[in-house]
Amino acid sequence: MHILILVFFIIFLALGIPVAVSMGLTSFLYLFLFMDVSPMVVVQQMISGVNKFTLLAIPFFMLSGAYMEHGGISKRIVRFCNSLFGSLPGGLAIVMVVASVIFAAMTGSGVATCAAVGGIMFPIMKQEGYDEDFYCGLQSVAGILGPLIPPSILLVLYGVAVNISVSDLLMGGLVPGLFLGLLYIILTVFICKTKKIGNQGTKFSVKEVGESFLHAIGALLVPGIILGGIYSGFCTATEAAALAALYSLIVGVFFYKEMTIKEAVKITLGQMKQMGGLTIIVAAANAFAWVMTREQIPQKIAGALISVSGSKLVFMALVALLVLFVGCFMDATPSVLLLAPILAPVATEYGVDPIHFAIFLVTGVLIGLATPPVGANLFAVSSMTGRPLQKFVPYVLPYLAVTVLGLIVIGLFPAFSTWLPNMVK
Repeated sequence: MHILILVFFIIFLALGIPVAVSMGLTSFLYLFLFMDVSPMVVVQQMISGVNKFTLLAIPFFMLSGAYMEHGGISKRIVRFCNSLFGSLPGGLAIVMVVASVIFAAMTGSGVATCAAVGGIMFPIMKQEGYDEDFYCGLQSVAGILGPLIPPSILLVLYGVAVNISVSDLLMGGLVPGLFLGLLYIILTVFICKTKKIGNQGTKFSVKEVGESFLHAIGALLVPGIILGGIYSGFCTATEAAALAALYSLIVGVFFYKEMTIKEAVKITLGQMKQMGGLTIIVAAANAFAWVMTREQIPQKIAGALISVSGSKLVFMALVALLVLFVGCFMDATPSVLLLAPILAPVATEYGVDPIHFAIFLVTGVLIGLATPPVGANLFAVSSMTGRPLQKFVPYVLPYLAVTVLGLIVIGLFPAFSTWLPNMVK
């Protein structure tokens, strides 16, 4: 009977029903047919799933990113990064990665990172003679860093779904995110040198570094507010998100004066609509997870895996294959909300550190942002540039290979994820 939960879910997905609705229908149908429980329990579980203070961090992070994108913050960050790294071979490509890292530390969204950084960098790189398909492929993968480097909407959702510390998760994602960013920079330099892509180095100017820093200092304080507030213990992740959103609004409207109050209201309403859709997914996923937990499906999966192999490494390898497969066909948010409640208890049975496993699973899911046929980053970049996916996907592949290598390293060495949270404690 237990397998019918997954059978119902897969059938609904195959019929083209949205993921959130599929999870909700599966929960109702299974309760109605096989469990002696009132269907109203599903409604109660959906309400309890979204009635959590921690979830307030998500709309504030979304607002902060939107205010920065429209308030002139992102272009000042790009200028500052260009003053530092533009003199290197393939400098603008490196700037794209570094700017994505910094913007990831502000928004927590992969698509937002692609839109904000790519929207500024694409015209500049095209003017400088960079291969259009190369920089489309690079930005598609660099956007992966958005939901990994704190603040991370996905890690907040993971923490809520599995009931572990969101602050620890956010700290755990910093080192792996920076590590992947470094791998992208190394590969970018190699590709630009071997294929003679883009500029091969321009003159470095200390004056430009100083001027761009002064212009960007208001923007660069945003990650300091978010990360400093969380890591110092001064505020929770939710409170840091609220402060970042308020600060970004003030900077965009009153300091840089590139966003009006009217535009800010319009942006806020747009983000509220997006949050409404996300809330439905969270609610349905909580009901779905409750049904699976009541039927002891995670425990049965754990028993089945342990009977096949007692090796922690074999389990982590199977998880990696699973999340890579799921990521190809499902967006990151429902993937995390679906897989985390099932696999986290199994990981505990194997003695895997909860923070380490969370970062490993989320990193694996994020690869799906840049893999067809559902990769959100690919479609975001394609819509911005008008380039067909099949044209720039070949440039995505080497970066995906490096990301998989990074996933393996993160899986083999728990300290990548646990060192910072343990040090802060």
